[in-house]
Amino acid sequence: MTILVRCVAWLAAVALLIITTAGPAAADEHGNTPRLYDTMDTFVRDRMSNAGSPGAAYAIVDRDGIRHSGTFGSDGDGGAVSSETPFLWGSVAKPVTATLVMAMVSAGELRLDAPLTTYLPSFRTRDVERSAMITVRQLLDHTSGLPTSTRHTDRTAPHRRPADVVPELERESLVGAPGVTYRYSSTNYLLLAAVVEAVTGRPFPEVLRDRVLGPLDMRDAVTTAEQARATVPHGHRYVFGRPVPMATPFDPAGVGYGYLGGSVADLAAFARMNLGGGVEVVGPAQRAAMVAGDVPTGPDRSYGLGWRRWAIPGTDTPMVWHGGAVPGFWAQIILLPEHAVVLLANSYGPLHEPKLLNIGFGLAELSLGRQPPESPSTYTYPVVLGAMLAMVVILLGLIVHGVRLLIGRRPATPSRVRTGAVLAGWVLVLGGVLYGFGRILPTRSGVELYQLGLWAPDVAALVFATLIAAGVLLVLRVVIGLRALRR
Repeated sequence: MTILVRCVAWLAAVALLIITTAGPAAADEHGNTPRLYDTMDTFVRDRMSNAGSPGAAYAIVDRDGIRHSGTFGSDGDGGAVSSETPFLWGSVAKPVTATLVMAMVSAGELRLDAPLTTYLPSFRTRDVERSAMITVRQLLDHTSGLPTSTRHTDRTAPHRRPADVVPELERESLVGAPGVTYRYSSTNYLLLAAVVEAVTGRPFPEVLRDRVLGPLDMRDAVTTAEQARATVPHGHRYVFGRPVPMATPFDPAGVGYGYLGGSVADLAAFARMNLGGGVEVVGPAQRAAMVAGDVPTGPDRSYGLGWRRWAIPGTDTPMVWHGGAVPGFWAQIILLPEHAVVLLANSYGPLHEPKLLNIGFGLAELSLGRQPPESPSTYTYPVVLGAMLAMVVILLGLIVHGVRLLIGRRPATPSRVRTGAVLAGWVLVLGGVLYGFGRILPTRSGVELYQLGLWAPDVAALVFATLIAAGVLLVLRVVIGLRALRR
């Protein structure tokens, strides 16, 4: 019993840790000084190094175009990052998709408050009545009630289309009533792409190019798997602290929610339009509606139609933004009242996201003549990996101890009550480990367990090692306990 108590303490402490962790230059009124830009370049270079990212590009944009840009490091194929290097943008695709949807609303092709079934008649979930209430607006602002899970996204079947998700969702349950609670879900934007295809009768990437990307001269935009293979250099994911090149799998149905890409110049062109400069894909009223942020997501934070709306810390200055990732890449776009910041990086890991976010937010602060925030802790990632490794070592040690008990000389048998209590303790503890790592951890991270290796292969390896070791130990302890009870 003493061994069990000690193990419970160790395992509980380690599991709790893992699951819960899951001065600028003065500028003129436009922030337009070489000294400020030098400061920004140095800031990005230092913070990218701190995040372990091999390459990055950023730009400061106003209504007239790119005010300043910087490129750093190398791409995953060994070439230097340039202003024309394409990256994948992850969820920064969402405001681009929202722009297309709003353009179609302006043209009378879609209605924001029309039920989704108006355009996708076969759409339903297990909650048939409630799912019939979901509207286009609720897909845009993530209040549809669909779950966060990635089980319907990040797939690579070559002929997959957005509408393929519709029959899959018949087996899904809503996690909230439509229009009531914000719950971020890429499935919302997968469905929006299906709506666009249903209304236009054309593939979503083609419509996006004709109505948004083309008019904005986003000439290096990536919208197909073929383009991605031909033009996008390898991204990087982190493996025990080192960025390792990877060929990012491309979801051909996912352009609307995350598998859109392009160069820093392309993203800058999109930012410029949203500031009111250049070609007007959607009008001022539509842009204002998109960034109004009508759905609360936290203190002084909200979500609009494809955009997050926060405030610069300590001020009333609005900051409309979106970040995004696919395996191997990170992107961020931040709209401020007079200018915008866009950032692209060719690495990503869930435990590195706070550092990557910090770079974009820091650039926004610098562009306003403020001090950037401190870089997040560098210890979270190694501490989590260390804790998970400790968990595996503990479980392996307990397996060795159990095997010795099983094949060694049998000690005096304790009372049946005590034996049963010890067995129940092992079942509860190890069952908790299996449930925590197999269910709670994926749920909290928003990634299905089988997809974890795409995003964080080192974490995935340790999670699966933990699950296997815990399963083996559970079987071993049950055999030992039952043998003792039979005596």
